[in-house]
Amino acid sequence: MKDKSILICVGIIIYIVMTGIDRFVYHIPNVIYIPVAIFGIVLILIGFFKDKSK
Repeated sequence: MKDKSILICVGIIIYIVMTGIDRFVYHIPNVIYIPVAIFGIVLILIGFFKDKSK
């Protein structure tokens, strides 16, 4: 249960930080933004579905 919530938190933090930096501080190139955002979303999804496989 703890691993699941850690993955979800890390994924959300990555996604929010990248979006906030891109919109308000500095425009991040798509070559960097898209893979990192996808990685954050994948972590969130792994966290959600990790418990269902048990």
